[in-house]
Order: sequence, then structure tokens, then C-alpha cells
Amino acid sequence: MGKEEGNRIHQIRPYVLDDAILTNLPLRLYKIGISKQKKIIRLEGFPVPHLFINRSGGGRFQNLHTGKEWTLGDNEACILPAHVPHTYYPHPDTVWMHGFITMTGPAIGSLLDMMKVPLMETIPLRSTKTIWVLFDNMYQLVRQNAPEHEWSVSVLLYELLLEVLKQSALRTDREAPGEAKNGAAAVRMAAKMIREHYAEPILLAECAQSLGYTVQHLNRLFRQAYGMTMHKYLEDFRFEKSLHLLGLDMSIQDTASALGMEANYFIRAFKRIHGMTPGEYKARQAAE
Repeated sequence: MGKEEGNRIHQIRPYVLDDAILTNLPLRLYKIGISKQKKIIRLEGFPVPHLFINRSGGGRFQNLHTGKEWTLGDNEACILPAHVPHTYYPHPDTVWMHGFITMTGPAIGSLLDMMKVPLMETIPLRSTKTIWVLFDNMYQLVRQNAPEHEWSVSVLLYELLLEVLKQSALRTDREAPGEAKNGAAAVRMAAKMIREHYAEPILLAECAQSLGYTVQHLNRLFRQAYGMTMHKYLEDFRFEKSLHLLGLDMSIQDTASALGMEANYFIRAFKRIHGMTPGEYKARQAAE
């Protein structure tokens, strides 16, 4: 991939699904492409499951029904099930490129269940090299629209899903029991450092380095343990504390400073998380 990436963005039409032969295919491709991602909001979800494979940059997903969030970065994939309200968007000041595949067919639900592929969470991969080869081959078949290409595409789609499962398992298997034990201790220590120093400008890369990990590796272990990144854990802890501090006789500026944040960012983030500004929260608490 390279020269043609710009031409692949959201250009692949869905297959015709009323063909009697195609409806017998247990697994079918719906759409495929590479996207330079902007913010997407789907209040009704998407009609079929989505597979995302990160290319460069990174972004964040959110389930709009439950509020669950997860990220996509280097050597990572994720799967969104059908009809789940969601949004996804690039990290600030980041150009986010990812490959997307949407899938349909009578076997897709049971296949994902049997493969025990995690849904709506980050899937760490040991490598995406073979995955991208399969992706490219599938894209070329669709673009050429050769006779009976649907059968070959279905085979490649199954191979690609298996490769995602394989690379996910290889990533997990790389950790020896001793490493996994040390990783659990490092995660607990990182969480302790965040709770004890939440009011300071915490550099998570330095935190990871002090524990002998890269920030990407520690973040992966942290997500496995807590279901979120270190940054999200820090943010959640700060805003949990903010509710207590706003109940005291402190200005919003002082509250933000006590949490290690700029006042303007604190106000915007508080409203995003709690649905009201800190001032409105203080007024509501005073009225109760």
C-alpha cells in the first residue's frame, strides 16, 4: 500500500445481497477501504460488524449506549458489532489512518462468537504485516471485479479474521509467566503513582520508564487490568476527586489547580463527563 491509499477512502460499494448464490455464502465482505479518519457519530450504529486495523496515528472509540471507551494505535485492531451506537475520532493533532472492513453473511455472528474475538475493545497484535497483505489482496479483487471474485474475497476475509486471532494470541503468548507477574506488579505500581500524584503534571512516559516499560507496553497491560488507558484512569480519578472539591468552599480556579489542570480545560472536560459545568454542579449542590 502507499500510492493508492488516498483513492481507497470510502470508495468501495456494498455487494448486492439479493443474489441467490451470494446469500448462501456464510461470510461476505460488505465494504473495504482505508480512511484518513475524521470524527464519526452513528446514533443508530452500523448495520453490519466493523473491523478496524490501525495504519498510523491513533484514535478513540466510545460506545454511546454504555459510555465505554477504548483506543486504537500501533499494531492494534478492534471490532464493532452491528447496531451499537458509537462514535470514533482521532487523537488531538493526529492524522489517523486505518483500514476498515465491514462484514455480513449468516455465519458472521456465530463465527465471531466461536473465535472468541473481543468486541468493542482494543485487540493488541504482534504484527499486522500478514494482515495487510490479505487486506491488499482483498482490495485488489474487489477493485478488479473479476468473475466469481465474491468467492475468493470470502476466503480471504476468513483468512484475515483468523490472522487477527492468531496475531492477538501470539502477542499474548510472548509474555512468559514471570513477565506477566512482573507486569501485574508494574500496573499496580503505575495506578498507585497516578493516585498519589494526580494533582501534579504527570508524564506517563516517565512513569512507564521508571517501571522499566515503554508507555505503549505498560498501557496495554494497564488496559488488560483496568479496561482503560493510564490517561483515562488519571482523568477518571481527577474528576472523581473534583466532585468532592467542588463541595468545599473553593473557587473553580482553585479546584482546577488542586487537580493539576488548567481551569478552561477542567471546565470543558467536566461538562463533557458530567453533562454540566462545575459552576452548575456547585449551584445544584447548594440548592439541595
